[in-house]
Amino acid sequence: MTITIEIDGKKIKVEKNTTIIAAADKAGIPIPRFCYHKKLSIAANCRMCLVEVEKFNKPLPACATQVADGMKVSTKSKIAVDAQQSVMEFLLINHPLDCPICDQGGECELQDTAVAFGGGQTRYKEEKRVVFNKNIGPLISTDMTRCIQCTRCVRFLQEVGGMMELGMGVEASILKLPLTWIAPFNQNSLAILLTCAL
Repeated sequence: MTITIEIDGKKIKVEKNTTIIAAADKAGIPIPRFCYHKKLSIAANCRMCLVEVEKFNKPLPACATQVADGMKVSTKSKIAVDAQQSVMEFLLINHPLDCPICDQGGECELQDTAVAFGGGQTRYKEEKRVVFNKNIGPLISTDMTRCIQCTRCVRFLQEVGGMMELGMGVEASILKLPLTWIAPFNQNSLAILLTCAL
């Protein structure tokens, strides 16, 4: 069943159970995202895709919100832009600001999104947290300080690779950053970890 929605004033016809982010992608309307991948389950944990939906009193995650007939969505309203900038600022609080010397410099989804959708400055003045790298085998190198907990690697291993080798843990009411090594890696795991958003 096809329904009509409106995103940024543009009317779009989509299937009934489509998410806002999939409808926007179909229409060529950019919505920032980190944890979302069209072939993985929806985690909605990065919150970068927050948009304003008419008749809702707070921004909603576009990756986890299904469309409804007549729905009006704004990706560029003050509410949506403020929410996206706040999330971007939060994600960068502990991220090292070493883009010029980073291996991903110039080809980094986080850097591109920060430039396009970030606020340009931070209010955070405290010392950044440092996370020690995890030893998950000789074939895989980790840089855990750069992890923004999008969980793409965890979901990819579980859903595509069929392996429960990584997970996220909670310790003393805080997310234990970031990965818990559940089982030893084999050579098939190498290609799987190439899904990192960063």
